Amino acid sequence: MKAPNPDFNWYASQSAKAKLPPRCPIAKAELCPRYYASRWILGEDNITTKISADDKKRLDKKWESFASVVNEEEASISRADGKLCDISNFCPEVCADTFGIFVSFLSWHTDEIDSGFAQKRLAAEGVDISDPRWHYRSFTPRHYTECREYSIFAEMSSGKKTKVKTYRLGLSPKVRWQVIARDSFTCQYCGRRPPDVCLEVDHKISVAKGGTNEIENLITACSECNGGKGSENLLAS
Repeated sequence: MKAPNPDFNWYASQSAKAKLPPRCPIAKAELCPRYYASRWILGEDNITTKISADDKKRLDKKWESFASVVNEEEASISRADGKLCDISNFCPEVCADTFGIFVSFLSWHTDEIDSGFAQKRLAAEGVDISDPRWHYRSFTPRHYTECREYSIFAEMSSGKKTKVKTYRLGLSPKVRWQVIARDSFTCQYCGRRPPDVCLEVDHKISVAKGGTNEIENLITACSECNGGKGSENLLAS
């Protein structure tokens, strides 16, 4: 089966089918380790702006528990004779911003002869010039819901207990993820982290006692600590 043209129209249509935002809600270095890794690699290869040393040190520490255990899962770039050959395991949002299509893998033609043959074949088949195959040798379309990192985010934003919590608090999944990421995926009461515990978002000053949904009043808590705290306020330090 022919691969879809992974442009914005395709991407947004996939999001619409799932009743989700057209673009990934965690596509930011502060919120997603794969987005960060993809951005960092492109910067180191001088394709995009480099991430500063201070930001790299901070973000490396933030995402260390999410690091892949095998190299095959890591975002990577390959070059031959100084030319970019392919990129693998990339964030599709980063690829779209940099190369114009939403993919996780992207391969370039090896040389002008290879490119010429491919374009001659595409012309004979009547393929429209907007098709990415005119510019790239091969690619793997990817929607953000297929990413492992988004699956982790979705898991934290779903499930029976979390659904009840989200409804009661009136917090969007995006806000919940921002709070959990800000707190380095750690319960601020007991210090435990997934997979040992399930994380939720709590109020420092409870709703029952007038607390708001402002992000400054939100804190990451494991389900055990949050359930045991009840409506008691967390005194700000």
